[in-house]
Amino acid sequence: MRPKPKERKEWGIFGLLAVLLLLFVVGAFLADTQGVRHESLVSVSWLLITILTFLLVLIYYAQYVSPLRGEEGWWAGFLLLLQAYLKAGEARFLAGDDAGKKKKTAVPTQIDKLPDSLKTLNAGFIRGYQVLAITRGSSYVRPAGPGFVVLYTKEKIWRVIDLRPQRRSQPVKAKTRDGIPIETSVTVTFQIKRDPSGDDDDLLYPFDRDAIFHVSYDETVDENGQRRPWTQQLTPPAAATLTNEIPKHSLDELIRAGDAVSPLEAIKQTITQELQRRFLPKGIEVLSVGIGGLTLPAGVRDQQFLTWQTEWQRKIRSENATGNAEVVRRMKQARARAQIEIIENITHSIETMRREEDTDLSQIIMLRMIEALEDAVSAGSVQALVPQQIIAGLVGDASRQMQSWVTPSKVRRVDPPSLSSGEQEQEGAV
Repeated sequence: MRPKPKERKEWGIFGLLAVLLLLFVVGAFLADTQGVRHESLVSVSWLLITILTFLLVLIYYAQYVSPLRGEEGWWAGFLLLLQAYLKAGEARFLAGDDAGKKKKTAVPTQIDKLPDSLKTLNAGFIRGYQVLAITRGSSYVRPAGPGFVVLYTKEKIWRVIDLRPQRRSQPVKAKTRDGIPIETSVTVTFQIKRDPSGDDDDLLYPFDRDAIFHVSYDETVDENGQRRPWTQQLTPPAAATLTNEIPKHSLDELIRAGDAVSPLEAIKQTITQELQRRFLPKGIEVLSVGIGGLTLPAGVRDQQFLTWQTEWQRKIRSENATGNAEVVRRMKQARARAQIEIIENITHSIETMRREEDTDLSQIIMLRMIEALEDAVSAGSVQALVPQQIIAGLVGDASRQMQSWVTPSKVRRVDPPSLSSGEQEQEGAV
C-alpha cells in the first residue's frame, strides 16, 4: 500500500501580507542615482501595484470558479477565491498537531466526506443522489442540491440526506397460533418522499423539498441511549407489527402452498399501511415490505415434511383411482359399441342377400342368428349403458323382424327396418 502523500499547507492571505511587507521594506531603503532616498514613495507604489495585480488575477480566475451566469457570476467567484485565501491562513495558524491527529482518528461523517471546496470556498458540487440541509445559526433555512451548491453568509451544513432508495432489515422471533416458535426477518425499502407536483422530474431522484426539513430533525433515541437517524426508524415498528400478526395464524396457514392469497401477503400489506400512516407525514415514503423465509425447529420441520408427504400420496392414489375408473368405463363403452355394430352388420347382410339373390335363408340359420342377437344384447356391458326396457324392446323388434323374413310373404320386397324409439334412445346414450 502506497503511503498517502503529505498534504501541503498553504499560507493564504498571510503569504500575501508577507510579500507586501517585504516589498515595503525593500522599497523604503532604495535611493536614486544621486543617493536621495525615495522613502515611502516606492514602497507605496509597489504595494499598490502588487495589490492591484492580485485583484485582477482573482477577477480573471473568478470566471472559472463559479458556473453562475449574470451579475452574480464573477462576483461570487471572486468572493470564493478570497475566502479561500482567508481560510487557508486561518487553518495554517489554528490547526495544531494534536487537533490534526484527533481529526484523523475520528470516524468521518457524511459532512466530512463532502468536497473540500464546501469547507474552504463555501461552494462545490455534490452528487446527484445527495441533498444538503442548510441552517443559519440554530434555524433551518433551505435544502440545497444536488449539483452546484453555494453557502451564503453564516450558513452551515446540518445534514447530508441520501435520496436513493434505502433498505433495512431486522430479525424477528415470534410464535404461531398453535405455539410453534419461528424465526424470520422483515425488510423495508423506503426513500425520501417524492415531489407530487413534478417540478423536479429532471433530477435523478426527485424529492419533496418540505420533506428535507422533517427528515433532518427527525431523530429518536433507542433503549441504549443511542441516536437513531431516519434511516433506522422504520424497521423496529415493522418488526413489532410482524410480531403481533404472526400469532393470529397457525403454522399450516403460514406455510401452506397453492393458496390464492397467502397470510404473509396480507401481513405485508398491514405492515406497509402502518408504516405509511406513521412516516409519510414525516417525509418518508415506504416502497415495499418483505418477509424472509420461516425458520422452524428441527422436529417441527421433519413433522411438517411427513405431513406433506402423506397428503401428496393421498392425492396420487385418488388421481390413480379416478383414472382407472375412467379407463374401465371407456372400455365398456367401446365393447358395447362394437356389439351394436356387429348386430347392424348382420341385419344389413340379411337384407342385402334377400334383395340381390332372391332366395330365402334356411329357418335354422335364422334361428341361430336370433339366438346370437339375444346373447349379444343380454351382455352386461350393454345393460350397463342402456336401460333394460330399451334392450327388451330392441330384442323383441329384431326377433320379430327376422322371423318375418323367414316366413313366406306375398310381397317379396321388404323395407329396411326403421329405428324404433328404443333404438334412437340407445344411439343418443352411446
